[in-house]
Amino acid sequence: MEKNEWFPPRLLQSDAETRRQEIEKKVRRPTAVFIPYFLLLGTLLGKAAFANDTTRYFLSVVDFVQIVRQYHPVAKQAQLLKDQAKAEMLLAYGGWDPKIYSDYDEKMFEGTHYYSYFENKISVPIWYGIEAKAGYNTATGKYLNSESMLPDVGQGFVGISLPLMKNLLIDKQRAMLRQAQLFREASEQQRLMMLNDLLVAGLKCYYDWAYAYSEMKVFEEATRINVVRFNAMVESVKLGDRAAIDTTEALTQLQGRQFQLNEARLKFIKAGLDLNTYLWLENETPRPLDSLLLPSPLNSDFLRVQLRYEKLEELAAELLQTHPILRNYDFKLRQLDIERRLKIESMKPTLNLNYNLLNESYRVRNDFNYMVNNNYKLGLNFSMPLFFMQGRGDLQTTKLKIKNTQYAVETKKLELVNKLKAYYNEMMTLQAQTKLYEKNIKGFAQLFEGETARLRNGESSLFLVNARENRFLESQVKLYELQSKFYKTEADLKWTLGDIGR
Repeated sequence: MEKNEWFPPRLLQSDAETRRQEIEKKVRRPTAVFIPYFLLLGTLLGKAAFANDTTRYFLSVVDFVQIVRQYHPVAKQAQLLKDQAKAEMLLAYGGWDPKIYSDYDEKMFEGTHYYSYFENKISVPIWYGIEAKAGYNTATGKYLNSESMLPDVGQGFVGISLPLMKNLLIDKQRAMLRQAQLFREASEQQRLMMLNDLLVAGLKCYYDWAYAYSEMKVFEEATRINVVRFNAMVESVKLGDRAAIDTTEALTQLQGRQFQLNEARLKFIKAGLDLNTYLWLENETPRPLDSLLLPSPLNSDFLRVQLRYEKLEELAAELLQTHPILRNYDFKLRQLDIERRLKIESMKPTLNLNYNLLNESYRVRNDFNYMVNNNYKLGLNFSMPLFFMQGRGDLQTTKLKIKNTQYAVETKKLELVNKLKAYYNEMMTLQAQTKLYEKNIKGFAQLFEGETARLRNGESSLFLVNARENRFLESQVKLYELQSKFYKTEADLKWTLGDIGR
């Protein structure tokens, strides 16, 4: 017998090992053929426990969540959103990157130097669409255009380009920067959304695994007891104390338990494979399957779990303020509002002012007023579509996007609140059902114990004992199922609140 034997809730006395040793001594005594069976029933009326086993180790739900958060590829993908947000910010700031411009153009034909132009400029974008610039140009040759003629030593300039109508309040570059800033804030909500989805699925797999393990251990113990019962019945028939048909009854019950055990083992293996998809090591290495890894028993901390969600209205109000899905919608609406403002700005006429102060060569004149009045280049650029059809179409499209997103927000709010209410009520019901079933198990245990006592006194049959045992085992499995559902519903509730990934 394994040292790490497990017994269902309220089914293990502290001296169970001692009593099993006594059973093995008594099993061959004719006057005590059924004593082993009756004493083993005592192990079905004690407290659940997992004996220490140095060859196996248990994975608690807390450790499982930590492993998933730290090593799962999807969790790492969620972390990449922060890096992506930084890259978006860098891209947006690139619009204010100063630029250096240089152009050289020369023509020589039949030994005649027609012209040679050399332009050099640096431009520095400033907020509000303003662009400061400075440069130095030269122009030489025999055939220069009159407007391109410059002093022999070249001409330097400093200037400014200023939008007076369109792009004054907001332009594409400023809109991109503000949207990147919003994306940086929204990336945290998207990260929480990814973690919430990952962890709720992982927790459900964990509790299915824990339930499958608990169910398997119930049938392992039941099978072991039925083996002892069958052997005791065979000995009793040999001694003439029982009819031979009772061995058939005991064998049929044993085979049924073995069938249930095989199914439970297969279920546990499948649940372990599903869980293994969430267990990873460092460097994106899948964790090898480990048959020695076991879940913590479902009942180990169930009694300590108390509903911390006393006021449903407060939970609903918290959900509407903090859920990452809703907050992500809020950021999306703010980004669309920036896009709307940009579309409105784009419908204004274009009117740009360009002004350059000119200077001969690199020399700076002391008389600034003279330069302003006599050495300058001034330009105005104006353009305007006659019907603004493109601008009006873009603006209308953006407004429809905003309206569509607002509808989606209201739908999602109602959906989340209704899910919250459903999961909350389900948790309350499961908690009450679990407590009720714990009491129910005590009743089945008493009936089982009483029926075995009657059999011992010759007042009952093995058939009735088996029937009581069946109901008792079914109630144990049902209790674990209720506990598993409770924990999975709690995970769903936390997902609805957006709390799992925090």
